[in-house]
Formats: sequence, C-alpha cells, structure tokens
Amino acid sequence: IELLEEEGENGDGAGPADKLATPRSSGQGVMRPGTFSIDRHVICVRDHPPALACLLLQTSHFRSLVEKAISVTEAAADRVFRGEGPDGGSQNSGGGSGYSSSDGASGGENSSSQRTRDKRWKFDVLEVRADATLRAVGLAKDWLPRLLQIGLATQEAEKRALARNRRGNGGAAAGDEDTDGKARDPKRGRGKSMSAHSVFSSIVSPALTRLVEHVAFCSLGCANQGSRYKITSTFGRGSADRLRSILKSPLPATQTAKCALDLAELAEAIQEANEAMASIRPPGKEDSKSHKSPLERASDLTNDAVIMIERRVCIYSFDSCARKCSISASGSGLFDGDALLQCVQKLSDDITRSDECSKEIEKGCLLVCQKCCDGLNGYVKDRSDAARLRVVAECADALNTTLVDVVREVSYLTNDQSDTLEASLSSVISTLEQEMFDVFLESVKRNVASCSRLGLIEAPPEDGGRKGRDEVTTFPPYLAASFLAIVRCRAQVERALRDLKRSEGTTYQFMALQTASDGVVENICVDLKARSGRIRHSADVYSIHLQFLIGALKKYLSDDVLSLASDTRRMLLSASSGSRGKGMGNGPEGLTALENLERLGRVYMICLGE
Repeated sequence: IELLEEEGENGDGAGPADKLATPRSSGQGVMRPGTFSIDRHVICVRDHPPALACLLLQTSHFRSLVEKAISVTEAAADRVFRGEGPDGGSQNSGGGSGYSSSDGASGGENSSSQRTRDKRWKFDVLEVRADATLRAVGLAKDWLPRLLQIGLATQEAEKRALARNRRGNGGAAAGDEDTDGKARDPKRGRGKSMSAHSVFSSIVSPALTRLVEHVAFCSLGCANQGSRYKITSTFGRGSADRLRSILKSPLPATQTAKCALDLAELAEAIQEANEAMASIRPPGKEDSKSHKSPLERASDLTNDAVIMIERRVCIYSFDSCARKCSISASGSGLFDGDALLQCVQKLSDDITRSDECSKEIEKGCLLVCQKCCDGLNGYVKDRSDAARLRVVAECADALNTTLVDVVREVSYLTNDQSDTLEASLSSVISTLEQEMFDVFLESVKRNVASCSRLGLIEAPPEDGGRKGRDEVTTFPPYLAASFLAIVRCRAQVERALRDLKRSEGTTYQFMALQTASDGVVENICVDLKARSGRIRHSADVYSIHLQFLIGALKKYLSDDVLSLASDTRRMLLSASSGSRGKGMGNGPEGLTALENLERLGRVYMICLGE
C-alpha cells in the first residue's frame, strides 16, 4: 500500500524514532506496529481486513489533502495581501502593511505607478482563487476513481466474507472472520469493524462536500442575486476586511469562464462517482431500492454551483457582445447580428446546463439588440437621410436574416424554452426601423413641398393665350421640379434598401414613392385652389397639367389625394368654361396638349418606370 504521506506532517516532534520514520511507518516508534497517524487521525490496519484497511488509509489521505488544499489557498491569499507573491516572493505591494517606501526619495514622481502596484494585489488574489479552483478540481478527479476502485474491491471482499460466514465454514460466527477466511482475533477490534459504505459516508462524503464548498467559494465568491444557493466561506473568516471583500467578490469574465469549465468537469466526475456508488451499499441492503448514495449531497452542491457560474458566463458573454456591437453600430452604422449569433453558438459549446440559463440567454439577446439600436440612434445624429436609410436597411436585414438564425440557435440551446424571444427582438428592432423610416418620409414631404410650387403666374396675353398654348415647347418648370424630387427619392431608397420589404409585405420603395407622390399632388392642388382667382385665364392649361400628373402617378397616389385631385380638376374645368374664350377641356385641343406633355415629360416617366 502506497501512502502519500510526507515526512514530518504528524507533529513537530523530531525525536530519534521520528527521524528514522518513513512515510509507510511514520509514528510507529511511539505506537504499536500497524498503526498510522494521518493528520491526527490514528488508524490501526491490524484491526480491519486488508481491503478495508487500505480504504481507510486512502480516504484519510484524501481528507488530509482536502484540508491541506484549503490551508494552502488561505496562506497564498494572505501572502499576497501582505505584499508578497503567491509563491512567497516579495512584490513590494500589498493591501496591508507589507510595503514601505524607500525614504520618500522619489516623492510624488512614482505615485501613479505606486497606485498601480497597490491595486495589483487584488488581481493576484483573484488569480489565487482561480488557481485554487483548478487544483481542487484536479484533486477530486484524481482521487475519486481511486477511492471508488478500492471501495468496490472492499465491497466484494465483504460479500465473500459474508457468504463464507453464512455457509458456516471454519466454525466462526458471522463477523469474526477476515476476508481470507481465517477467524479474527477478538483482541483485534471485534465489534469495531466497518463497511465500505460506512467509510464513504463518514469520511469521503464530508471531505468531498467540503472540497466542493471550497471550489464554489473560490470560483464564485458570492451567490447570484436572487439565488437560494448559499456560498460557504471555507477560509478567510479572520482576514482583514479588504481581503475578505475580494475573496467574496465575483471573478472577472475570463477567469469565470475558465472556472466554469473546471466546475463542469468536477460535476461530471462526481456524477460518475455517485452513479458508481450504487454498487457500494450497506451490508444486508444490497437489494434495497430506497438506497441513497453518500455522495448525493456533494453532487447536488456541485450542480448548483455549475448552474450559478454558467449563468454568470452567459451574463458576461452577452455584456461583452453588447459593448462590441454598440461600438460598431455607433461608429459604422452596422447592426452586427453575426456577433450575436456567434456569441450564442459559443455558449452552446461552453455551457452544460443551458436549459437552466434560458432566462439569462433571452435577456442577453435582448440586451445586445437594444445596445445595437441605441448605437444606431447615435449614428444618425447630425447626419443626412442617407444615414437613416442605412439604419433602416440594417434593421431590415436583421429582421429578415440574422434574427431568424439567432432565434433558431437559442431554441436549440434552451430546448424551446424561449417562446417569446422572437417577438421581443422583433419589437425592439422594428421600433427603431419604423422610427428611422418615418423620419425619412417626413424629410421627403418637406423636400417635395419646396419643389411642387406653381411659381410666378404670368399675365394673360392679348390673344387670350391661344398662341401660347399652340407653341408649348418646354415642360412646365414646376412639374419638372416635382418629378425630379420624386425621382431623387426613388434613387435614394433604391440605392440604400434595394427591394427590401417591411414586415407588412410592402416594399420601402413603394412607401417612399407614395409619400412623395401624395406630397406633390397635394401641394399643387392646394396651391391651385389658393390661386384660383389669378389663374382663371390659364385654368384649362393647369387642368391638363393636373390630368397628366394624375395619370403618371396614379399607381402611387392614395385615395384621399386622388379625390382631392379630382375635385381640383373639376374646379379648373369650371373656371376654364367661364373664362374668356373657349377652354381646351376634354376636347381635341385638350388631348393634343396632353400628348405634348407626355412627349416632353417622357424622360421622367422612364425614370419612374419599373
């Protein structure tokens, strides 16, 4: 039996017997043969069968190593706080009184660097906690399989001894034989025999539970807000307040992610050990169905710690992604949905209890989208309509592509526990998209209002305007300006949004052209009605202009504007009939004038075509 006991750990005495003692026989100079003292726990191997004696020795060593791991971590944290390095080397910095300046020679020159060194001990303490977590997990992973192997061997030896006792071979009473079949001497501890199950219950279970509490304290520091899980401090209760505050604070994001992986490995190892404990049962209860494993509590504590730290990993991951996306949105006007998708995909590889982190994942996705929208809002400030259309395009792309992929990945990750995520994300993004496009449409209305004006109305010629009507060779300036405003609006939307559609199914281009066309026709009709008394001599000409305008833009005009245009044209026709001379109206002259307008304005019609 290999005892992993170091020399000198049995006490401070250094007598002749102690100096000659080996790890296998440490302390035997003052105790009877076969007796070992492991961390003040005395074990006499001659009082137990060989397999059970080996199990007792190994479990005692495991218990001793657990306590040693805790004390080593506490000592390292205290050294760092005093101004020494974790390994005992001097750092000339610390949170206590371990640092003293050299005669104040430097004065205030090095005050900044000194403050940096004074803060360094806090980061070193956090690093000590992360390293302690890794060592403690390694301790459990190394020792649990060994203890289970010895425990199973002890259980089999107990079954063989019990079978021999039942057959009555050797004439010994039940419980008075060793595992080799020989009768046990009553002086060797009769009535004190233990079973493998009792050893795991009395030694392994408390030690493993304490080790799990130590891992949880080092990796978590404190419980999450609103959590029922309580973190037990395994060391540092008597330390200074400043050190205790660092020990009980959460680890930074990078160290939390590392510790989360270690805790997941610990949970897997303890779960495997807990399942293997089904074969190690109390004597006489091998067939009992109500058996509870001694490692059940340690397994539950580990699972709770894993869930808690993986929730923190989710929070840290989404917070980092939100900051990155916010910078990209406010600086470049980009909705970086791919970053959110990659964040969710990375979490699916990093966490093992994703179904328990569904709320954090859903809130994190909402946070990233909200930060992106806030950044895009900042991007359009003091910028032109082109910036707003870019934001609309980014939101439309996110709604049509990225959002679908993110919702699908989250659904896989959380086992369909985030039913409201798609609606929540769509609401956040659609709100910004609608706000930006509405602002752009308001700008379109203002632009067309300044372009669709009749301008100066000339006095009627002496021939009643007949000559002027017959010699029309140019397209009316106010109609040209109006059509140019509509064509410019179309070009802007087409360049920025292509053929993208809103959630209602209508393209952005159609909505922009509808707004521009309604604005042009409405402003012209209002201007004609306001000047009805001054344009009586040219009412038939404006009637033809309005008829051409309605025919060219009919596809985009709303019902209200069409009704307004029809009323205005009827007013012009009435004014034309009552004016001097015969108006063109709907007769041959009117058709000729309309064809002339269509010929002169063909280039605008081509620009508005599909």
